[in-house]
Amino acid sequence: MTGMEKVSMRLAQRLKTENMPYSVGTLAHGIEIFLFNLIGALAIVVCSAVFQLLKEVILFFALFYLFRSIAGGAHLRSPWTCLTATLLLMLAGGFVVRHFPILPAPYAQLVILVVSGLSFGINFRYAPATHTYAPNNPAIQRRNRLIILWMILVGCTISISLVGYTYQLSMTYTFAILLQSVLLMPSSFRLISRLENNLRG
Repeated sequence: MTGMEKVSMRLAQRLKTENMPYSVGTLAHGIEIFLFNLIGALAIVVCSAVFQLLKEVILFFALFYLFRSIAGGAHLRSPWTCLTATLLLMLAGGFVVRHFPILPAPYAQLVILVVSGLSFGINFRYAPATHTYAPNNPAIQRRNRLIILWMILVGCTISISLVGYTYQLSMTYTFAILLQSVLLMPSSFRLISRLENNLRG
């Protein structure tokens, strides 16, 4: 049992009451997920501030997480490895947003349109991804797919309309949905599976 699991179990044992419908194990698992998310969020904030990318990274992370929470995608099984990979991806996203060249509005709009179209196609084909916490109910999966597709269409429309006023926001949206979509593709699942096997071997 890891240190985080021990802390989560102790907290769960203290919080558990007779009237609570959840077992100590279920509570401990929920607490562990919350603690990992909290540590991840703090790491993202601190590291992005160190690299002077706080605004870019926070906005990129918020948009990425909004889409990913509905569509899912490839993820690493080890929480600490997942946290490290997420941190690196968010810092890379913020860096790209900060240093992406300012294109004339028509070219920027074309980039947004192409990326949104590609993302729409990938999400239409693969979203929502099957993972541990995703419901297996086909009706819920169809609903989530519809939600994510509408979000892409609305986001694309808003980003194209506002590119002349909030260029960085439009580009942040574009790169966030691109990353979210790439992590839905079967090739991403295979790549991460190979990476995990290499780390274990």
